[in-house]
Formats: sequence, structure tokens, C-alpha cells
Amino acid sequence: MKDFLLEECIAMVKYIAAEGTAIPIEAEWLVELDEKTMNHSMESQKIIELHGLLAARIAPARPKTILLLYKESQKKKFQTFLGPVSLIRRLMLMSVLSLIAFIVIALSPDVNSKTVVLGVLEDNGFTLFLNMMFFLSAAALGACFSNLFEVNKYIQDGTYDPKYESAYWIRFILGLIAGLMLAVLLPSVLDRQAQGNSGMGFISVPLLAMVGGFSASLFHRILNRTVSTFETLLMGKQDKPKSILVHERLIQQHKELLKEMKNVVEGLGDLKNDMKKEEDKKDSSEKSLEKSSLN
Repeated sequence: MKDFLLEECIAMVKYIAAEGTAIPIEAEWLVELDEKTMNHSMESQKIIELHGLLAARIAPARPKTILLLYKESQKKKFQTFLGPVSLIRRLMLMSVLSLIAFIVIALSPDVNSKTVVLGVLEDNGFTLFLNMMFFLSAAALGACFSNLFEVNKYIQDGTYDPKYESAYWIRFILGLIAGLMLAVLLPSVLDRQAQGNSGMGFISVPLLAMVGGFSASLFHRILNRTVSTFETLLMGKQDKPKSILVHERLIQQHKELLKEMKNVVEGLGDLKNDMKKEEDKKDSSEKSLEKSSLN
């Protein structure tokens, strides 16, 4: 455990130095420390305190991420030229393969403005297969772009966590499915003849696939809205959920409470005015008595 904390401390000190920030005085002894022959006789409490100090200094970056980036930077250049971590390198490789597939398939005469809008029911054979692969490659480009854009932010902030790597690949697969479904289903509701004549189909349908790959949540929202619409048509308007009813009841009670408080405040104001009038009357009566006594 000591070795692990010391490794993170050393990585954080190097990160601070590389950023051009002053190294804390408490960490100066790490500069002289040999990483290969670490002194295990150091007090655990001292290491823990130093680790907390350095972690606060590099925030919002995380020690785990800084150590990972430091270890990855020690690898040979040919292993890291595509990215600082393995996830980015795999996504970059997938992006290159998807781009090559997109270009090669687009060169085929079977992929044109007429065939891309035919759909799975009107097209068949090898032409249909090429168009499906064309849509998948476009969706893969969109999914890779989205994931690379997202993970790059975490790398720059120093908050990337490799335990979420599987989540990016799940998003990639969901992007493939969403992009393919959008490219296959939506053109069926468009005017195919107009698209075929104008040549817009060759642009719009792959663009739908790329948008679906970039944002799988968009396709998820479309499906949710469609299901909700069908449920409303088949089952009619349903009662409000219990949580909404409770929320509305609380709002109503709050309004009534505010109204009562307003009435109390107005009552106190009226009482204050009445007391002031009584005091004015008393003062005026006392002044009149004084004048009569003087006379």
C-alpha cells in the first residue's frame, strides 16, 4: 500500500512540475527519492498526509488518472502515438477502420442516391448488404467521434477513470444500432422519388446514420415518444402518477400557508395602525387637558 501511495505521490509531483506550478515544501523530499529503491521505513501517516496535500493541489485531476497517464507515457512511442490511454488508441483505430470502410463502400456503384433510400423491404441481395454496411460505417464514425470527444475532455481534466471503459464500448454498440435503425426506418416516411431526383438521399440517409451513432440517446427518445403516443391512443389519457399528485398537493398546501401568513401579517399591520391611532388620540387628549388647565 505504501508503494502505491508513493507512486501516486511521485506522479502528482511530476504533474505539478510539468504544469509549471510550485512544488509544495512538504513534497521536496520526493525529488531526491529513487523510485526503484523506495524507503519502506517512512511513516505511513506522513505518506497519507502528503498524498492528501498533493491530491488537493492537483484537483480536479485525480491521482489515479495522473498515475495512469504517467505510466502510459513511459511506454514506447509507437504504442502511444494514437493516444495517451488504451481506450483512445482503440477508438482511434476503430475510427480509421470505419473511415476506410465508409470510403471504400461509397465507391461501389451499388451504393447511390437511389439504393440508399430503398430500405430493407424493397432492396435485396448484395446491394442491400453493401448499403447496410455503408450505414453501419457511417454510424461507427458518429459513435467514435462522440466517444473520442467525451473521453478527451476527461483526459484533459485529469479525471479519466479506466473502470468506465466498458461504458464507452456500450455507447459505441448502441450508436451502431441507433444509426442503422435511423437510416433504415426514417427514409421510409420521406418522399423517396424527390430524394432520388435531387440526389439528397445519398447525403441525408448516411447523415442520419452518423447522427444516430453520435447520439444514441436521440433514437432512444424517439422510441420512448413513439411508445408513449401509442399508449395514449390505445389506453386513453391516464391518471397522473402518484408522485405528481403528491407534488401538486404540497404546492397547494404551500400556497395556502403563504396566504395564511399574508393574512397574519396584514392583521398585525392593522393592529399596529389601530394602536398608533389610539396613541395619537391619547396624546391629543392629554394636550387638550394641559391647555384647559393652563387657561
